[in-house]
Amino acid sequence: MPRKSSPRGPYRSSAETRQRLIESALALFGSNGFEATSTRDIAARTGVALPGIAYHFGGKEGLYRACAETVVERYRERMRPGADASDVRLPKEPDVARAALKRVMATLAAMLLDSAGDDAWLTFMIREMNGTGLAHDLLYRDLWKPGLALIAALVAAARARETIEEEDKLEALLLLSSFSAFSTSRRVALDFGGWASIDEPLVSAMLDRLGERIDAL
Repeated sequence: MPRKSSPRGPYRSSAETRQRLIESALALFGSNGFEATSTRDIAARTGVALPGIAYHFGGKEGLYRACAETVVERYRERMRPGADASDVRLPKEPDVARAALKRVMATLAAMLLDSAGDDAWLTFMIREMNGTGLAHDLLYRDLWKPGLALIAALVAAARARETIEEEDKLEALLLLSSFSAFSTSRRVALDFGGWASIDEPLVSAMLDRLGERIDAL
């Protein structure tokens, strides 16, 4: 007697198919936004039949959320060698705090300014910074808020404070926004500086300037 196939046979759970859908959705959502991206566009780009999206994610919003969760996972994975908000022990000595803050900024620079890698996830994240939807809330809760809290706590420690004050939060935002000129406004920055690309000497020079600012805390 022939074995009965699964009712979802063609779309049975597949980690590979699921990942392909997320990669394509990250690129399209990042470039075009949620509203302007259709599930049909994603399916066509991926080569997966349209019902596969509903099977793996329940629909467009579920896939959108999966993209945001993937961004958080990649951020944590790339930050782990330098500093992760979940496992960094805050130092009490100002000099140690400054050194830790420099390591965090260097790790962020390597991640945010990497122009050689696949930056679809970064484009998605940048678009969501000023969004108001589900992805923004998830990214703020799991990525931006803990990251900024870590930087603000290190700033406070560098100033020999045990509690974070408003000026420490402002400094954390200003330090982090230093990268925006070379991420969200990359083309303008390169044109203004006369640089062909973001290379190691340029990143090193930027980190030197940030280091001077951190030493002055």
